Amino acid sequence: MWRLSDELLQKFRSELEKNREKIEEIVENSELEWREIGESKRDLKVYGVDGSRGTERRSGVIIYAVSGVAVGDRIYQIHELTSLRPYKHIDDRIRLHMLLTEFRTGAVIEDADLVLMDGTLSGAIIRPPAYLTEKSYKDLNRIYDLESLLGDFLDVLERWWEEIVNSVRDNRVKGEYLLTRTEYFERLEAGCRKGNEKNIQDLTILFEYVEYLHALEKLLQNQNAIFIAKNFYTSEITKRADISDASVLDFLSIKQFGYEKAGYTSFKPKISKSLPAFVKSFQNVWSAEIHSAFVRFLDGKNVYLLESNKKIDDDIIAAIKNLQVDGYPVPLIHAHRYAEISIREFRSMITGLLNAISLERYGFMLKKGRDALE
Repeated sequence: MWRLSDELLQKFRSELEKNREKIEEIVENSELEWREIGESKRDLKVYGVDGSRGTERRSGVIIYAVSGVAVGDRIYQIHELTSLRPYKHIDDRIRLHMLLTEFRTGAVIEDADLVLMDGTLSGAIIRPPAYLTEKSYKDLNRIYDLESLLGDFLDVLERWWEEIVNSVRDNRVKGEYLLTRTEYFERLEAGCRKGNEKNIQDLTILFEYVEYLHALEKLLQNQNAIFIAKNFYTSEITKRADISDASVLDFLSIKQFGYEKAGYTSFKPKISKSLPAFVKSFQNVWSAEIHSAFVRFLDGKNVYLLESNKKIDDDIIAAIKNLQVDGYPVPLIHAHRYAEISIREFRSMITGLLNAISLERYGFMLKKGRDALE
């Protein structure tokens, strides 16, 4: 059993003290000002969007569920229960599918003045999956006519997107949401080979990312989207990796007002993009400029990072503040709860699905690695 030693406590205290001294120095030399949030002049229709995921790993199959929910004047939702192939980069690809689902859910909203997304826009744009390496792209380009393949895929994806829009707005369930998981994609792959060699597994993984970019493009094109991050470890203010902006902002507010006052400070982050050339097909993603603000919506509560591809002005911040409860926007609270409920339902569906399968025929593929521990 772990024990809290005096030595460990002293080490922790010493680290906090050093950080405090650095923070005091940064605030002392900073011209940054914590601004008060004014009154909103607009009554905006605001939606919150969140998602969730759940995975069931068995010896011969990986089944997972993703959920995206938008809550405002009405509820928009996309839920999908599916299996993953190939068995490569499993967690990253399931997370990408969840984010794609959130972006699509936000993009289909018809009457929103403002759409609040959970997370960061900068992270959504500037970090292509690490598994999409330059080597894998070159290998695929050698095997396939990628330019023609991408063009054909995007043409069909636009029609596929319209089907998704109609099904979500009509609250109808669509059997498959990823175009890369359909027979069409298999035919497209076969028709764009340069020779006899093929690599449909890596091609599928690449085009899952293309679908993700298309979903993000539709969100940025259709909505005034504000991304709100609960946890962030930026160093826009501190300019040093060992001190977080959040702690500096808290101390700045205390120094300026005597307590952690509701307020904000806006800034334009320096974003270093490292994107594949084909991302130019998605102009809202490729050319996006990030506008940011650190905001505390209620005295004594947390500071959040807001990001958008459009300017975040005083009135927008004030409008979101009007929707807060306990310092956090209500639309995002509701979206989170709906997404959580949905994923619990989907986990029950996974259990029901597996229970309905013939164990005599398929049981050898349905073993769990953790069975010995449970």
